[in-house]
Amino acid sequence: MPDANNDTSGAATPGLPDQNPLPTRFEVELEFVQSLANIQYVTYLLTQQQIWKSPNFKNYLKYLEYWCNPPYSQCIVYPNCLFILKLLNGFMESAIVNEDGLLEGLDELPKIIQLQGPQWMNEMVERWAN
Repeated sequence: MPDANNDTSGAATPGLPDQNPLPTRFEVELEFVQSLANIQYVTYLLTQQQIWKSPNFKNYLKYLEYWCNPPYSQCIVYPNCLFILKLLNGFMESAIVNEDGLLEGLDELPKIIQLQGPQWMNEMVERWAN
């Protein structure tokens, strides 16, 4: 009879925490929302990746606005990300879906973020410093 204490099958032992637990949905969404505080990352999303032209991505960003309200907003370390989230959603509200299923009317968004982003970040830092 095998000894339960010497089990080397690699199966997780009931009652013991997993060595590498997967992040929760809360953690994944918090990390993504806070990544929006990084203007270089937002610029990358809008210039290198085409997901931002997807109606699904538009809906996802709109869904993430719940982070702007307590108790979720109290978990935010980089509040600038909420400004960028609302800014992106504001631009995407006017976008329409074309016959290919992609959003139209957002062609200037990457350029605006690239040019204005650093200035917005500096203004927000000044606001938080006061």
